[in-house]
Amino acid sequence: MDRTRSVSESHPTCPLKKYQNNSPPGTAGSISASSSLSSLQSVPNKARKDFAKSSLTKVLADYKFLGNIVTFKPQEAYGFIRSEQVTGDVFFSLNHMDSTDKASCTTGALGRWVNFVIKDCGKKSMEARQVSLVPSSTTVSYLSGRVMNWAKIGCFIQVTSGLGLQHLHNRLFAPLVETNELVIGEVGIGVTFKVHVDRSFRLEGRDVKRGENNDEVSKEKDNAKVRKARRRAVTEGSIVGNEEDEGATEGEKLMSLKHITNEEFSDELVIAVESMDACDLSALFDKQLKTRLSTLAQQPVGSKVVVAVIKRAARLEGINVEEKITRMVMANFKIICSTKQGCAVVQAGLENFSPANKVMLAEQLLELDTVDEFSVLWVHGSHIFSMMLGSLDENSLAMVGFSLSGHYANLSSHIRHYKPVRALLVSLVNTDSFNEILPEVEQELVSLACNKFGHFIISALIGSSPSTIKSRLISAFTSKIATLSIHQVCHSVIVTALEQGTASTQAAFIEEVCTVSTNQADMAVIKLTKDRYGHVVVLAMLKVSRHKQVHNVLKASILCKQDELMENEFAAKVMKTIKTEFHNRTSGNYSK
Repeated sequence: MDRTRSVSESHPTCPLKKYQNNSPPGTAGSISASSSLSSLQSVPNKARKDFAKSSLTKVLADYKFLGNIVTFKPQEAYGFIRSEQVTGDVFFSLNHMDSTDKASCTTGALGRWVNFVIKDCGKKSMEARQVSLVPSSTTVSYLSGRVMNWAKIGCFIQVTSGLGLQHLHNRLFAPLVETNELVIGEVGIGVTFKVHVDRSFRLEGRDVKRGENNDEVSKEKDNAKVRKARRRAVTEGSIVGNEEDEGATEGEKLMSLKHITNEEFSDELVIAVESMDACDLSALFDKQLKTRLSTLAQQPVGSKVVVAVIKRAARLEGINVEEKITRMVMANFKIICSTKQGCAVVQAGLENFSPANKVMLAEQLLELDTVDEFSVLWVHGSHIFSMMLGSLDENSLAMVGFSLSGHYANLSSHIRHYKPVRALLVSLVNTDSFNEILPEVEQELVSLACNKFGHFIISALIGSSPSTIKSRLISAFTSKIATLSIHQVCHSVIVTALEQGTASTQAAFIEEVCTVSTNQADMAVIKLTKDRYGHVVVLAMLKVSRHKQVHNVLKASILCKQDELMENEFAAKVMKTIKTEFHNRTSGNYSK
């Protein structure tokens, strides 16, 4: 069967899409790495989708497809490969085979099986690269992954094979028809799958199967068969019989004590959990906690038990309770975090789980799309929000940061929101994405610095930002030092700016308040020295300017009015500092 290369397939080739930035440039054509990602309402954030596609492209860049050669033209040195994993035949050239395979193909290529990688050449044209001959017994390559979330028409899988763990935000879509072995809505479970690509270079997961260890599943089934049926108590206060007690674990015995109060039950069970071995803990979790974890996590009593199980599971080896709890929290994250007790459960997980499970929990922040959803989380979970930020990489932090764009001024001025916003901005300040958020902060910088909550954020940014950004922030206060220094909250920001600023910035601030303007009778520094808040700024100026020429200018400006200043309680503190410095200098105790 002969074929000639189509016009679109004859176009000059271009390299496989590997973006240097965190997210690829937007295109008007088809999505390059995930089917239906652009249309599913479950993933509405464009930045998130772009980054997921970019990450998936990197992970699958070297994935080997399997096919056989159906057309080959020795004179033109090209042919076509047909594969069940690819829609349509794939063009290949002998130039992309090694010398040994190239020689084999010249003597007879039709029907030979090959492995190859796909290269997207645009305009619905793709080519095979790294083509290599393989035995006819070779099977399709299956990858490993885990289900992260579900949509109406399928699920999204995080690829964990190969480079998957280096690009944790990759997502591969699998249609519902390919997930028959899975339970719809179940997340975090391990799966295996093969990759399929169509002519528009949309990638999908096919033949998705559970990836659990078969031995473990069989063992659970065997245990279920030999487990004795429990007899139901006749009355509300009665205790089960001795025969049942003999086969019950310690946790089950405590569960059956219905005559005590919930608080007593919780305290006893927590104590019992602390000494349970892996077998007892797994039995307790599977029989009593598993089906109602999200409900128990939100209760004052039940949450104590869940926290105890989390801490105990983290100390035991060879137990998968930690993974099960992680998946359940992921599936019910918003509901669990709607209460103080639920947030305590999530905090226990962030403090005790393995790094991989911590990242999975932290990535739930990426599922929050609106300011309202973040605000609901911050009602009880501002502290766990800050903890989660520490488990996210730079790209994930950027996605969270962009979700709040346009609202930073309002959020920073709110008593319940300023702490998580401060944690987020401090986490972002040393990343490239902060340059896109900085203009919004700069626009309201002075007003935030004068806000009783916002000034904490501005001080934190000045103290933790790199030198270039720090200079931009501090320069916003130029020509406003005299006014802002007597503000009840902003004066603390000016102190931070003095302490963190360069020598030239410090000198400029001092000279600004020591210069007499045409509409002033006295220098501004005199007013500051007598003010309740302003004198704190003056003391900071004296401290940071020590051993510098501007220090003498500052002292001279204050001492010229010392008779007037001594009568003021705040100015007296400044005068005392100057006199103490003079005394230390004359006695040789002046610090160098």
